[in-house]
Amino acid sequence: MNHQPPAIRFIPLTCFLLLPLISSTNVSSQDWLSFRGGGKSCAPDAKTPATFDVESGENVAWNIRTTGRGIGGPLVIGDQVIVTGCGGEDERDLYVESFSVETGVKNWSRPMRATGRPFTHPTSSNASPTPASDGQRVFALFSSCDLVCYDLEGRLQWYRALALDHPKTGNDVSMSSSPVVSGGVVMVQLENQGDSFAAGVDASTGEVLWTIDRSARSNWSSPQPITLKDQRTGFILNDGSSVDIIDGLTGETVQHFDFGGDGTASIAYSDPFVIIPGGNTTALRLDDNLSDGEIASIAWESSKLRPQRCTPVVSQDRVYMGRGSVLVAGSLSDGSVLWQARLGKLSNVWATPVMTATGIYILDADGKCVVVADRGDEGEVIGESDIGEKILASPAVSGDSLFLRTENGLIRVAAG
Repeated sequence: MNHQPPAIRFIPLTCFLLLPLISSTNVSSQDWLSFRGGGKSCAPDAKTPATFDVESGENVAWNIRTTGRGIGGPLVIGDQVIVTGCGGEDERDLYVESFSVETGVKNWSRPMRATGRPFTHPTSSNASPTPASDGQRVFALFSSCDLVCYDLEGRLQWYRALALDHPKTGNDVSMSSSPVVSGGVVMVQLENQGDSFAAGVDASTGEVLWTIDRSARSNWSSPQPITLKDQRTGFILNDGSSVDIIDGLTGETVQHFDFGGDGTASIAYSDPFVIIPGGNTTALRLDDNLSDGEIASIAWESSKLRPQRCTPVVSQDRVYMGRGSVLVAGSLSDGSVLWQARLGKLSNVWATPVMTATGIYILDADGKCVVVADRGDEGEVIGESDIGEKILASPAVSGDSLFLRTENGLIRVAAG
């Protein structure tokens, strides 16, 4: 572990010193501020349409094109929807864009240039990580290891070219792990077969607080913020072979587990449970009363309740796992399987599902969408729609609207 901030350098920008200070913004319960909206992929009060038709416009408020292509999910912050994109030769041109929630009209678009390795698999993208926000700023990470921060008016706050000091970071698919922000720390988990590391970055200044050397293996799982015993910021990392709980301000390991989950699906979190998906899915229970400095213990393990690629969805006392064309519901408290529902013609599902008051939305890479309602002892398919475009991004939910990031566009689904 390296606790001395390395010389991860800023890209020089003369306008940086002229930027005004951003004002304080209160985070709304309607906001969707990160991949999975904070860890559950659930908006339990949202009344979203079970069906929609993009071609006819039924239950579609707007459908717009973005600059460049992207497979990272959208954010919703107040009256803005934020997405990332990329284009040009080898997808070296990078974009962060803001659109109006109400109309879909573009508020602002900010271009930049990749400084690191932009190469990805054709089905992936340099704009594959979902950005994150603390309600005041947007933190966008790209597969090329470029990390940038804008305020909500699109004014640059800072820019970190992480690849300048980690030039071997990358893989042939894409660096798809999404950043998270908690307690004033932006955390990135950039694990690969080359220069593998994780870093904590000051959300206000862009200064690197700490770095951790990580196992040299490809991993696409995103970290999960938690709160430690004394209300300190913490993060949980899974690399496929082990799980670490770390102090968010120092990078110090608080607790280590010698088991790993899936290297593709990410951790799900619903206090006090942390779900680590894998061939054997494991649930940790956070507990302030454990001895010897430990903060978590294993609550249950299950070889039957496991996802194929997608991150689990958590709602109340249940956890849902997508396994290709099957959705499995399980008990959050003990991991027992409660029901399984077949999803018809869905195949090649990469996007993590989301759940609203209507049901669980599962989308496949070809743009087909199935909605399943939990009826207690069974799951019922209540809606099927066809977006007509490729989609690998997990949707965002705000109010009674569903926001879909297609490969080259953005769609707001809402009753009307």
